[in-house]
Amino acid sequence: MLSFQKSFSQSPQPQPGRMLAVNIGTSKAGTGDMRGLVLGVEYEKRFRPKLSWSSELGMTIHDGEDLLIVTTDDGGQQDLSYRYTTAGAQLSGKLGWHFAKSEHIDVGLKLGGLVRYQSSSVASERAVLFPLATGYPLPLTINRNFDPQRTVSVGGVFQLFARYTFNKTWSLGALTGLQVDTNGDAFFPSLSLNIGRRF
Repeated sequence: MLSFQKSFSQSPQPQPGRMLAVNIGTSKAGTGDMRGLVLGVEYEKRFRPKLSWSSELGMTIHDGEDLLIVTTDDGGQQDLSYRYTTAGAQLSGKLGWHFAKSEHIDVGLKLGGLVRYQSSSVASERAVLFPLATGYPLPLTINRNFDPQRTVSVGGVFQLFARYTFNKTWSLGALTGLQVDTNGDAFFPSLSLNIGRRF
């Protein structure tokens, strides 16, 4: 009878928590001249009280322009700006350390690797020739491309996160970090809103 009461009073060991979350925010790319959106869907599972692994499918799109507004002889204006866009999709795997964790508060960092597919319209080399050199009434832009438009690369990601859990189910927080890859691309700084559901 004593043995039965002892086993009945013991609480079961907690299972590792799982969470499905959406990350949406902004970041800078390249040398900081391209701004854009980042979006990701992430699955996270804890395997120790303060350790987790996660996998995220993400998408990014950034754009920029080199402004060139020309005033013509009749007083009108023409926009001859050079505009460019970079977009990509990636799959990442991350290991997380939740160094400050309670029933509601969860603060930590994540470090991992990724595989990224990207398409870019950024020219490898660009020159602007003005009317004095060409005899044409408007500036002419010459683009030269040495790099492929589409690339596949591997890289690394470092993230800091903080979130608050409501009713042990819904989570709301913020995420920031740095991402680099073998294509020479860097995304920093990034700032995202994190909305998740634990189960």
